[in-house]
Amino acid sequence: MNTLHKFAALALSAVLSVCLLAGCGASASSTASSAASSVASSVAASEVASSAAAETQATVEFTVTAADGSVSSVLLNVTDGEKLSTALAKAGIISQEEADAGFVTTVNGETADYNKDQAWWCLTDAAGEMTTVGVADIELHDGDSYAFTYTKG
Repeated sequence: MNTLHKFAALALSAVLSVCLLAGCGASASSTASSAASSVASSVAASEVASSAAAETQATVEFTVTAADGSVSSVLLNVTDGEKLSTALAKAGIISQEEADAGFVTTVNGETADYNKDQAWWCLTDAAGEMTTVGVADIELHDGDSYAFTYTKG
């Protein structure tokens, strides 16, 4: 019987709420409509701002030092916040498979095989310091600079 009383009270509350809203007439409807319109405008403006921010372009320098010591450098035009792995794959510096895996063994077609001769690609930042994360974890921003250096044993 207690459950029946709770259900009846809930149903009565719902009916009273509907009557109260209906009794408010056009002014409540107008206010609700105005508020909804204001929220919709704010959301639309926010989406436009987010879209513009997401499309902010950045220029990043990337340098590769090959096994023979030759150096090549390229300016990558990227979207601010884009992952380094994505930018390198788009530029053809690394393969999409390695970009997806986040583990790079081949750069500009040259493979470093640690198991064969203890060679690997060292990723460094603008200060020449080895990064503590891989290419899939680095977000790019305008003016950044990174490099891969063929390193042996």
